[in-house]
Amino acid sequence: MLDAPNWYARRYNSVVARTRESDPDAEFHIQQIGAQRHASRLATIDYGDAFVLDLQDKGGIAMSGAINDDALTAVFLWGEGTTFNGQRSETPRLRIIGPGTEFKLEMPGSYRLMRIGLRGPTLASLRAASNSDAGDRGWLIPGVHEQRVAPGAEVELQQKLLRTVGFAEAAARRGYDLSAGLAVAASEAGAALAQVLARTHAPPVRNLGFHDRREIVDATLAILEAKPQSPVSVSAVCGILGVGERTLERAFQECLGVNPRAYERERRLRAAHGLILTRGDRLSITDIAMSFGFWHLGRFAGAYAALFGCPPSEMRRRIWGLVAQD
Repeated sequence: MLDAPNWYARRYNSVVARTRESDPDAEFHIQQIGAQRHASRLATIDYGDAFVLDLQDKGGIAMSGAINDDALTAVFLWGEGTTFNGQRSETPRLRIIGPGTEFKLEMPGSYRLMRIGLRGPTLASLRAASNSDAGDRGWLIPGVHEQRVAPGAEVELQQKLLRTVGFAEAAARRGYDLSAGLAVAASEAGAALAQVLARTHAPPVRNLGFHDRREIVDATLAILEAKPQSPVSVSAVCGILGVGERTLERAFQECLGVNPRAYERERRLRAAHGLILTRGDRLSITDIAMSFGFWHLGRFAGAYAALFGCPPSEMRRRIWGLVAQD
């Protein structure tokens, strides 16, 4: 029988206090950057083969380290000016960090980091399934992997994680013994991640000319990231890059499996979803929509529901109602 889960839910007002905490799945070093006063809230749950973490921070932080060789971690990291291994990370998008992967994060302002890790027999079973499957799963090797996952699956992971964290915060706040609930919630979060990974295959073999198309896509992403809260027209991007819309379309379809207009809209929808996750208890859906250039609220609600499986108002109720109840 497994031991009771190890967990804590704490607040910190200095980086020095944060450095005293350890991580079962990673070795890392953190330091303060900038002059802004540090304040953070951290909850972690370690049980069986799963590790769950939720961190909300303000005040500049730089973090560098590596995932352990016997662990794998799924991460949502986003915030204004935040970078992940040098790439901007301002919307909540799933990244899979393979065993033994080094990472370097810079978070100059407010940010949120949500994490589910796997190790032990669960990770071993995923390796065994990969070895017997003709389709390679690249996330089992070192590296940061960003294969596209259905947004609904991402939302499920976020909800499982928040449910687990909710138990930890309730236990810390009220002094209850919620070990049984924590154990079940952490196990469910780990199982949900394992299911997502089991369904995720490596991208198809690259065709000739892929490098050139990848450069077009990367240049487009840089243009989009320069204006994270504003709509950017495809024709404007083509004008800046000096390419035709058909060329841009082919590049996006081959490299990302989506057309550039859909990608641009999804980028803003994900940013809006991130704001619901972090400030949905304080901002109206109208304010959130307009923050990212969605001026027609009905169309915003429809597009959001098509991506995440429910309207933004319902998502806010699920997220913040769940947190309040737990």
